[in-house]
Amino acid sequence: MIKGNSYILVFSVLVFSIILLLSTTPIIIKTLLVIITIGFLFPIIRENLFKDKFRKIKVAFYSSLTFTIGFFLISFLISLIEEQSFNFSGDLFLFIIVLFYSLIGNFVYGLPVSLIAEFISMKFFNFRIWLSGLIHIGFGLGTYFIDPNFLIPAIICSIIFFALDEITKKKSTSF
Repeated sequence: MIKGNSYILVFSVLVFSIILLLSTTPIIIKTLLVIITIGFLFPIIRENLFKDKFRKIKVAFYSSLTFTIGFFLISFLISLIEEQSFNFSGDLFLFIIVLFYSLIGNFVYGLPVSLIAEFISMKFFNFRIWLSGLIHIGFGLGTYFIDPNFLIPAIICSIIFFALDEITKKKSTSF
């Protein structure tokens, strides 16, 4: 499972898991984070996560940024249509909060889902893209069971994540 000199990785995972288990975080989030953290102990997961110059990690970041910018462009346009003033300082703080939650969702939930979707869909080459998209969106819909308030943003983020993942996958294989 772990080769060579991986003591730092194992120690880091152990410390993070202990801190997480002792925290007051809801049990479903704790469980998800511990499973993801333990996943880093497996070389196949690390390899897929970090291949192609951290492509999946970049996709998670760009998905969050795209969602947040789109959210604020729509908010800005709605404030123009409704002839309301646009409070830059208050909206900048809200921008940071939306970006933060989007990053958490994409890194904690979206990355594992993307790895699962890639693993499953590679076995079905004829309709790989459709199956991968269905898995991404299906897990986005599954957010309803975690917190129904995040359903629409989760679906939007899962569509953005899927689209960016496919675009970057095609670019990385064309070189």
